Formats: sequence, structure tokens, C-alpha cells
Amino acid sequence: MLASVPERVPHWHSDNEIRNAVLRQVAVVESKMEQTRALLREQSKERLQLYSKLNSLSPIDRLPSEVKTEIFHNALLSEDFHGGDLSVTPFFLGKICQGWRNFVWSSPMLWTDIHLCLSKRRYESQTNLLREWLSRTAGCALSFHLTTVDSSRTWILDPPMEILVAFASVSTRWKEIEIFIPDNEGCFDAISVGSLPLLTTATVRLLDPVERKINLFSMAPQLSALHLYPEFYLDTVTAPWHQLREFSHSESSTVDEIRGFLHKAPNIVRCSFSNIDSVVLNSGSLNLDLFDRPPMLEHLEYLEFSFCSVNTESTRILGPVKLPSLREISLSGPFGSSLPILDSIMTSFNSSPLLEIFTLGGTISSDHDLIRILEKIPSIRDLCLSFNTSRYELLTNQLLQRLCPPHENILLPNLRSLTYDGPTSLNYHMHLLRDVLVYRFRQSTLHSTELHSEPRTSQIRSVTVIAADKLDIGPDIQHDLDTLVRQGLVLSLTSARKPRFGA
Repeated sequence: MLASVPERVPHWHSDNEIRNAVLRQVAVVESKMEQTRALLREQSKERLQLYSKLNSLSPIDRLPSEVKTEIFHNALLSEDFHGGDLSVTPFFLGKICQGWRNFVWSSPMLWTDIHLCLSKRRYESQTNLLREWLSRTAGCALSFHLTTVDSSRTWILDPPMEILVAFASVSTRWKEIEIFIPDNEGCFDAISVGSLPLLTTATVRLLDPVERKINLFSMAPQLSALHLYPEFYLDTVTAPWHQLREFSHSESSTVDEIRGFLHKAPNIVRCSFSNIDSVVLNSGSLNLDLFDRPPMLEHLEYLEFSFCSVNTESTRILGPVKLPSLREISLSGPFGSSLPILDSIMTSFNSSPLLEIFTLGGTISSDHDLIRILEKIPSIRDLCLSFNTSRYELLTNQLLQRLCPPHENILLPNLRSLTYDGPTSLNYHMHLLRDVLVYRFRQSTLHSTELHSEPRTSQIRSVTVIAADKLDIGPDIQHDLDTLVRQGLVLSLTSARKPRFGA
């Protein structure tokens, strides 16, 4: 009799059971994992709440909101924040913690300073971001700075209309602005506004010369500082000149344009003109008393004239004017063969007893001419001479001998700081420079102590010389200079080719 064969279980049935069993185990593990994740989420929330509670104990979070806003606002305006390539915005503060983010998002004052560097590549996103940014400013006064990383020609052909329209929509809240404007009629239409009631400072650059009248600033009752960069022509601009305290113009200006401005701006305190063309235009249509009547500039403290050409017309810009408040002058131009002209210009400063700082640049032909100029301003304390493009050698024995005894009429008795940059014959007169420094830094003080009288000269504190050629300083003179430096004199003697001495 044959034995019975046991029935075989199908292999696939066994695999399914195993698979199902494993899947059930996986489901159990995933369930436990989800429970763990849920627990972690709850614990994370609890941790955040604890950190928030901990942060609330920090000194800054205990400050009144007004004080905290002021601290954050000053941080955003800090030069340290804006000095690098990374643009720091309120978004930066919002990343610190949840509490700071909530505070920043609800503080319009922190969004009132806008720095926007336009880029064609990012223009659309910048436009959207600007609209969102402006929506956070509520009704606060705004300061904005509009620059670009692209070439000017790019924006001339395709002007940033949407950006200008967005800024123009809040023009009644402009406080300080720095913008560039393409020469495009649509751009001027976009920013044409009836009134700028809060505007105090405006810096505007045109990308192309504009001959049309610019009335953007005609209704700005608080405007006190106006800076116009290329390509503005002065006679095309309408502004409340009588109330300006600061003004600068970098486009080519003529003698009659500058003279006309000075007559219209009696309250000006700081004034700067670059690229002055020494001509008088439209002489037939000039106001008869434009040059006959001196301008009233009783408040002027800082004056800068940079001439691209010099002739007798240059002297008519100021004329016999009184400048009782003037403290600082900066003049530059091709004065090499024009001493009578520069001498006449300097005569305008004879009535400036408060004058302390004088900068002279460009070219001047000799120390003889320089001495004649400096004799007109004996009150100077800080003197800066920049002749690095000149071929004339200065700081000769003629000038050095006028700066210390035995000369009876010592030049610039109040001098405390001297900076010279340019060609010099100083290598032939290094001993005279040493004598000047020793007397001005050390002996003048000793002299006044011994005689119980006022010193003939003030103590010089800082001297910088940047010569065109290498300076040769002998060991004896070097020792004396080192001694002065150890005693406190700030001294730097260098050459454009190789540093020689610095402290």
C-alpha cells in the first residue's frame, strides 16, 4: 500500500503572509514615528515659548517701544551697516528672533529709509518689493536713495518708469532724496508733483543734459540742501534759493550763473561749484546790478570753487564781498601763470576773521606766489596744498624760511596742520624743514613759557608731505624727527614712488 503524499502549500501564499506581516510592522513603526514627531513639534513649540519668555527678560525687550524703535532705526542708518556690499534692511533684524520680527513688521519707522540699487536683471522683483516696502511705511516721512549697477545708457533707453511712479506716489512724504533721472519726458511727468511739504534735502543726478525747465523743487517750503550733479544747467532749475543752507553744483557753471545764484541765496552756509567756466554768457541781457551790487552772504561758512579755466572774469564771481562767517575755503584751478587773478580772488576773504581752513589745488608757479596768497589769510590753522599734477617744485627755502625765526614776519602764525602733495625741492632744504618743525612744535611753546607771554606761533600738531620723488633724510635729521614724533607730533613724509618716513 502506497503512503499518502502531504499537500504542498503554494509558495506565493507564504510570501504574501510574510509581506503583510512586515507591512503591519512598518505601519506600527511609522505610527510610533509620527507620535514621536508630534511630540517633537509640541516640544519645539514649548521650547520657542520658553525662549520667548527668556528673551522677554533681556534689557532691550524691556525698553519702551519708542526707545526700541529708535535703537533699531539708528542701527539701520549706521555707516557700519551700509559700508559693505551687503545691504542691511529691516529684514535683517527680522531674522534674529520671532519677537524682533513681530516688532519690526509692526514698526513703520523702521521702513522709512530706502536704499535701492536698480538692476535690469532684478528690476521686476525690485519693483514689487518696493511697492510692498512702501506699504509698510504708513504715513511716515521717507528718505530714499536710488542708484544703479547698470550703465547710464541702459536706463536712458529704457527708463525705470514703475519705480519713479512708485516714489512719486508718496512724494508728499519725501524728506531726503537721492535719485537719478533719465532725460525722458515720461520720467519728468512721472515725478512731477505739486508740492513737497516735508522735503529738506535733495541730491539729483541727470543721465543726460536737460534743456527743459525743471520745476520739481519749486514748491518745497522746507528744502534747505540741494545738490545737483551732471547734467543740470543752473539756469533751467527753479528752486526756493532764498531758503537754501547748502548747495553744490558739479556741471559746468559760468561766472554770471554763479553770481546770480549768490544774489538769490542770502542764507547759504555751505556752497560748492565745480568745473567753473570763467566766461560771462548773455552779457547783453544781464541784470544791471548783478556785478555792481555785492551779494549778501553773512551766513556763508564753507566755500568751494573748482575752476576749469581762469581769466579776469574769474574775479567777478565774488568781487568786494563781505564774508564775516567764513571758516573754510577750497580753491582749485590752473593758477600757474595767473597770480594776479588768484590774488584778486583771495582779496575777497580779507574780511573773514574766522577763516581757519584753506585748501588750494591745481597749479601755482612758485613759492613766491604761494607766499603772497597765504599772507592774505593769516588766521589759517589747517592748510592743505594739492599740486600733484603740477610741474612746479614748491616747499623751497623761500617758503620754509617764512615759517620760523629769524624772519620777523612769520607766515601763518596759527598753523596747526599742514598737508602738501606735489613736486618739491625739499631734499635740498630738509634741514630747514627740521628747523620749522622743531620751532613750531617745541620752541614756540618753550618761548612763551620762559617769557610769560603769548607765543608768537601756535604749536603745529600734524604735518604730511607727499613728494613726487624719493625723499632723502640724513641720519641727524632723522633722529630729530623721530624725537618730535615721540613727543607727540603727527608726521608723515612719503613719496609717490616709495614711503620714506611715517608716524
